[in-house]
Amino acid sequence: MMVTVQYANPPRPGGKYGNLKLVNGQTIYVPPDLVQYFQSGSTYDIVTKEETWGQGSPDAKTVTVCRMPPRVAQAMAGNMQAHTGQRRTAPGFQPRVVQGGPPARTGDEARQIFVTGVVGRAMGSGKFAASEIPVLTQAAMEAFDRLSMPKPPPLPPLLPNDPPFDDIAPPPNPDDIPGG
Repeated sequence: MMVTVQYANPPRPGGKYGNLKLVNGQTIYVPPDLVQYFQSGSTYDIVTKEETWGQGSPDAKTVTVCRMPPRVAQAMAGNMQAHTGQRRTAPGFQPRVVQGGPPARTGDEARQIFVTGVVGRAMGSGKFAASEIPVLTQAAMEAFDRLSMPKPPPLPPLLPNDPPFDDIAPPPNPDDIPGG
């Protein structure tokens, strides 16, 4: 169900559910741990369930309850449609961006995120001891620097009469040294 949230409200003190007030006036109840996934003015694809609260009493009412966070909701809805054989999109469907992408990162933030991800993944593999975290961190920082630095321009081609580039000069010949 696609919804545009006008207000996202946490539960009242002692309450079991928060709620989403939609721009169309509808109210959807949300478990307290899911309220954090919603922002006013944003549009989401969510999975909901109709429930009857107060069954058997004269005050019973049917309410709509959100069952999972929006991103999980999209993946689950896609999987359910794939398993039931339904088409996922209508013909002529034009995708649109509902919200902007992630915020731009500074170089330091990007480096920290990369290093944290690499070290966390390595530690999660169970193949490293806690004492190896500094070594893993240093290796991840060096890898980030190598990957993010621009490559140096290539060396110019050698001309036919140029000597080859050697890092190590040959030792001098004693016969060529004057007075030797």
